[in-house]
Amino acid sequence: MSFISFNLDFYKTELQKVETAAASGETIYRAKQLLKMLDDLIDEGYTELNEKLEEAYQGVSRLRTYLKDNHAKPFPIYSKPLVETDVAYGQEAFELIEAIKELTAKAEKSTDVSDDAFLTELMRFCEWVGYEENTAYIFLLRDTLLPYIYYQSKNRKSIYPWLLGRKTLTMLTGVENVDDAVRASIIKALEFGKCRNYEDFCSVVLPDIRATLKQYPAIENCLTALLEKIEEKRIIVVESGCSGTFPMLLMSLDDRIDVRMYTTYPYLLEIYGNKIYSPKYEENRLFETLYSQDLYFQFSDLKDGKFFIRKCENKEVEKNALSEIKTILDQRN
Repeated sequence: MSFISFNLDFYKTELQKVETAAASGETIYRAKQLLKMLDDLIDEGYTELNEKLEEAYQGVSRLRTYLKDNHAKPFPIYSKPLVETDVAYGQEAFELIEAIKELTAKAEKSTDVSDDAFLTELMRFCEWVGYEENTAYIFLLRDTLLPYIYYQSKNRKSIYPWLLGRKTLTMLTGVENVDDAVRASIIKALEFGKCRNYEDFCSVVLPDIRATLKQYPAIENCLTALLEKIEEKRIIVVESGCSGTFPMLLMSLDDRIDVRMYTTYPYLLEIYGNKIYSPKYEENRLFETLYSQDLYFQFSDLKDGKFFIRKCENKEVEKNALSEIKTILDQRN
């Protein structure tokens, strides 16, 4: 069982479907999505799957040739003008909720608004997620900072920003890439679990994640304590996508939890079903082109049940972050 072996089988089947069917808008779109997943991995510095696919059956070359023969271009790689290593962060740590309040207050006074068209789609996503009584909403930052601010601007209660990601798990355990061990449960379920729907998927994935967490009691203890502070009978975890690793991690610890994601990988779309806002996997990286979500805050610590961040000191990042938030705030009514 592995990410590589699953994807080798997946791409072999998908390539056969695309190449044997009559070329159409649907098959071309599918080929573009398949290639976009690979291009995104390379953009993140992960080249092994591309290399293995090419070695096994010229998978990458075949996708590029298919698109070229059908006069189609691959989806673009959304380049970011700045990345985390380009900017400096202050040494002082700030509690996350207070830092967001301060940032929002600054944005209120800003006269600049962002022209990023994805912000409108992000607000549509928020309305799709909805808001119900007796329900708490956990927004997994950094990619859902703006949705959290959107909810906050409408004075919605029981909303929680959690800066829960790879760095958080590393801090809790002292071990790198623990999230990969959790994600392996998802891949295993897809490869061997014979999951036909979301219920089947959860019945396989959640016990396996719980078994994995026995190796990392610090994660289980910390997250369980955080969840126990939430009194509502139902909890919605909101994430951008794509695997659902962290929502599923939380679901394995608390049966009140349900998930809402913007998008997912094509091979998980049918499994997650109505938990997914958009089938457009290719839009997922747009979350990372927003300055407020990608660069302004950096994880610092998690202690006493509170998340702490460091603030970016780059003026361009701050200016753009404020304009994005101002755009969200202007739509509150």
